[in-house]
Amino acid sequence: MGISTNQNIVILTGSDPRHQFFVHQLCASFSISQVYIEKCDYPSPSPQSEEESIAWNWFFKRRDQSEKELIINSSQLPTKNKPGTTYLKNGELNSLNTISKIEKSNPGFIAVFGTSILKEPFLQKFPNRLFNLHIGDPEFYRGSSCNFWPIHQGMLQHLSATIHRIDQGVDTGDILSRQAVTISAEDDEQILLLKPLKLGTMLMIETIQNWKVGALQSIPQNRNGKLYKKSDFTPKVILEVKQMVESGRLNDCIHVQKGLAVNKS
Repeated sequence: MGISTNQNIVILTGSDPRHQFFVHQLCASFSISQVYIEKCDYPSPSPQSEEESIAWNWFFKRRDQSEKELIINSSQLPTKNKPGTTYLKNGELNSLNTISKIEKSNPGFIAVFGTSILKEPFLQKFPNRLFNLHIGDPEFYRGSSCNFWPIHQGMLQHLSATIHRIDQGVDTGDILSRQAVTISAEDDEQILLLKPLKLGTMLMIETIQNWKVGALQSIPQNRNGKLYKKSDFTPKVILEVKQMVESGRLNDCIHVQKGLAVNKS
C-alpha cells in the first residue's frame, strides 16, 4: 500500500473522561481535522439489594476518580492544531446530516472509540477508512465493557487492546494491532481497567503513523469472541468484583498471571 495522499484525520468518540484522554493524546500527536463527540448512553439498572447498591456506588466513585486523574495530565498536552468539535446526541452519529458533515472533511483516516454502533449507510460512505479502538481482545470479548469482563472472570491474560477495521459486525473487523497489557503486583481493579485504554491509545497512534507512510497491515480474526451488551453490566457483576477485591481473590489472580506464588497465610 502506498503512502496516503489524503492525510485528513477525523475522531469519533464518546463523552466520558476516558474518551477525552483519547482525544487529548491523538491531538497531541497529529493535526486533526474534526472531532465528533457523541453523548454516551448507559442503562441504569436497579440494584436488587442494599449490598448491590453499595457496590455500584463504590465502583463508580472509584472509576470516576481514577479517570479524572487520568485526564489531568493529558489535558495539558500541547496540540498540533485546534480541530473543530461537534457534540452529538446518542445515536446522532449515524444521521445523514452528521455523515454529510464528516464527508466534507474528506477524511482519509477515521479513528473511532466508544461511539454507538456505526450503521450501514455510515460504513458504505467511508469504506476502508474506519478504525476502531477496542479495549479488549475481540477474539474473546466483543461489545461493551471488554476491559471489565476479564477482571470479573479472573482471566487477566485477556486484558488487551486492539485496533481493528470496522465492518458490519460488532468488533469483527480485521485486526491491525493487538497487545496484552502488562500487569503489576500493585494493580487494583481500576488500574487494570485503565491499562487497556492507555495501551490502546498508544496502538491507535502507532496505527495512524503506519497509515501515513502506507505501512498498514491487517489480519482477519480467527474466531468471534462472546458478545457482551451494556445490559450485562449490572450491579450484581459489580458486587462480584468488589467481593473479589475485598477477599483478595483479585490479587491472587494477579499473582497467578505474573507467575508469582500466592500467599495463603
